[in-house]
Amino acid sequence: MLNIGFIGCGGIARHHASCLSRIRGARIVAAADVVADAAEAFARDFGAEHHSADFREVLDLSEIDAVWVCTPTFQHPAPVIAAAKAGKHVFCEKPMALKVADARRMANACRQADVRLTIGFVRRFDAQWGKLKDIVQSGAVGSPVIWRFAAGGRPGRPWFRDENKGGGPLMDGAVHNYDFALQIFGPAASAQASSLQFDPTSVGADTASVIINFASGDQHSLIWSWGVAAGAPVAGLNDVIGPAGTLQFGMTAQKAPARFNPEKSGAFTLKMGEGRERVYSYPLKDMFAAQDKHVVKCFANGEQPLVTGEDGIAALEIATAVLRAGKGQRTVKIG
Repeated sequence: MLNIGFIGCGGIARHHASCLSRIRGARIVAAADVVADAAEAFARDFGAEHHSADFREVLDLSEIDAVWVCTPTFQHPAPVIAAAKAGKHVFCEKPMALKVADARRMANACRQADVRLTIGFVRRFDAQWGKLKDIVQSGAVGSPVIWRFAAGGRPGRPWFRDENKGGGPLMDGAVHNYDFALQIFGPAASAQASSLQFDPTSVGADTASVIINFASGDQHSLIWSWGVAAGAPVAGLNDVIGPAGTLQFGMTAQKAPARFNPEKSGAFTLKMGEGRERVYSYPLKDMFAAQDKHVVKCFANGEQPLVTGEDGIAALEIATAVLRAGKGQRTVKIG
């Protein structure tokens, strides 16, 4: 049985707790949040025996084997380092930290204490993005390619739009893209960006256009905004273009395969020359449940989960380069 403590009891913590409560071999024992009422409510809802406004009281519990750190990003370093010193394995939500130096201190603390550290890059457990990686690396779209992505919206909590707390969309939101692009393309070489502030209540940039260049010759371009008016529609974009055609997310073929069931499967459609099409399907699954199940199994056996602290640092190096590039509307080398 893996006994788990939560540090930070907000929305993402509750999502993880819901997954963990369905995993045999996992038990939520304690919860801490600077808002004492939030910790108490979390403990009540998920059957935890202990709750506190001080995360150190959770770490002092001898029965705790591992902690899920789900605080706002700027608060990640202290509990992760303290958990390592207390001999607890650590799941830390993404981004790992706001500064690369802090992320390295976190990874070093876990390494020195011989505890396992993993970062919440849940897209590694997403069948859709996993299929994307397989298709691109198979060469079906040709080489080099450009992965194009655009998204927008408005986070519920103001700290997400504060560059000193959450880092903004190019840190908190796009870090999933940075991590997965590294898995598809390999090391990043440089970032070009231009950032804007749409909403005067944001602290720092809340909108930007970015191009990340990889040593492989591939690119990832993205436009992301968290500064649009609440409730305003924002058109999304997610595809891969290359010499052989365009890989579109979703079933966009003129005719779906006979056995394709949209209730059980997702799809990519490769649009090629002369009207040719090819459909790639994958099974739908809950990526958060898959991630938490994997982490519980690894921690219980003292094994390193799929995502490492070094992965968290690598994605953060891209994120910080993008932020620097955006402020100066320039190109910043990575690595």
